Amino acid sequence: MKTILFSFIAIITLLVVGCGTTEKQPMVQVASIKVESAVCGTCGNTITDALKKVDGVQEASVDIEKKIATVKYASDKADLPKLEKAISDAGYDANDTKANPEAYDKLDECCKIGETSHH
Repeated sequence: MKTILFSFIAIITLLVVGCGTTEKQPMVQVASIKVESAVCGTCGNTITDALKKVDGVQEASVDIEKKIATVKYASDKADLPKLEKAISDAGYDANDTKANPEAYDKLDECCKIGETSHH
């Protein structure tokens, strides 16, 4: 009887301790960002690489035809302004955030969209 009682108490203790963990999992967000100034595959690769360098970004891709970057990220480490800044710092417009002019000037000629508000 004591063995059964002891086993019962041990199981209940494990359940309470196991269920009582308060480790908070980061919330995963998905953002769609307009990248109107992206014109070719090189642009898409540059933007994707820039986004993947942002702490918390898990996945990033660019649809050049739709001019949309899709980013999956941990909301406790990244947010939309950080993602937009990363794209801007790579030389491209991101939503309403204009491209960093110095980064834009360093882009390959095929990635420049002509004389725009970037200068």
